[in-house]
Amino acid sequence: MADEDEMLARIQAVWAQTGARDKARYANERVPENVHWETEYRYENSADPQQTLNLYYPAKRRNATLPTVIDVHGGGWFYGDRNLNQNYCRYLASQGYAVMGMGYRLLPEVDVRGQIQDIFSSLRWLSHYGPQRGFDLDHVLLTGDSAGGHLASLVACIQQSEELQELFGVSRVNFNFTLVALVCPVAEPGKLPEAAGDMSEMASFYLDKLSGGDKALAEHLNFSQVAKGLELPPFMLIGGQNDSFYLQSQALLQVFDANKVTYTTKLWPASAGPHLKHVFNVQHWEWPESIETNLAMLRTFDDLSKQHDEADEDEFD
Repeated sequence: MADEDEMLARIQAVWAQTGARDKARYANERVPENVHWETEYRYENSADPQQTLNLYYPAKRRNATLPTVIDVHGGGWFYGDRNLNQNYCRYLASQGYAVMGMGYRLLPEVDVRGQIQDIFSSLRWLSHYGPQRGFDLDHVLLTGDSAGGHLASLVACIQQSEELQELFGVSRVNFNFTLVALVCPVAEPGKLPEAAGDMSEMASFYLDKLSGGDKALAEHLNFSQVAKGLELPPFMLIGGQNDSFYLQSQALLQVFDANKVTYTTKLWPASAGPHLKHVFNVQHWEWPESIETNLAMLRTFDDLSKQHDEADEDEFD
């Protein structure tokens, strides 16, 4: 127990340092303009501040409803809340989208099952209240960065599988994902020991907390374990060779190919610059490379939405 307490204290200290850096970054970061946002909607009947969400819109809406973007923040499953990616979400909204960013309970309070249940609960809230608040749920982009990319990848699979819904204790929501965009995802946590850095050194502890000691859950932590045999929506992988978790991106591409997943990529070479590190386009939305990356994601979403609309029109002709 002493060793476990020591490890937990070490992890929490690492994430506290990350929090201090984020606070300093926010103080100097330019806030996207012409965006309206609404904060702290509760998607569960609880007082837990993590079970809340934010909504973001263009300040001037031309349409009653807008294409939907759902963002799952990262933070190594131990860190973050609904406000962590607020400027990133604001930027996406400024481009003409209705954006939802939710918080979820963190390790070690819950395991990954609890986190998935929170995310699905926020999706159910959106399915009920979103249309009247301007969210077009016929066109939905699900995105997540780092650990949030892992959770988003699980959500996309669970949505397509009754077996996984039973394992994670959720039910599917009544809308589909047009595109799932994963930003520097850690979608294969089982491969964490193969990388470098604090998370890899403490990989066994992370994996134990993710599974909560549940053997069945431990066998369904990786995207490669849950994606088999499923008919999944198109994916987009975003990242670059200077990402400290680039091995995760490489592994995910192999899983996509092995499972015949339709996907596109926006992967920056090492030569593009050492500043293009882990989740750069989320943490620094204003960089030219970030804007190029985020617009590529949105244009891919738009193109897929158009294709779906045209297919629906052909079906009714």
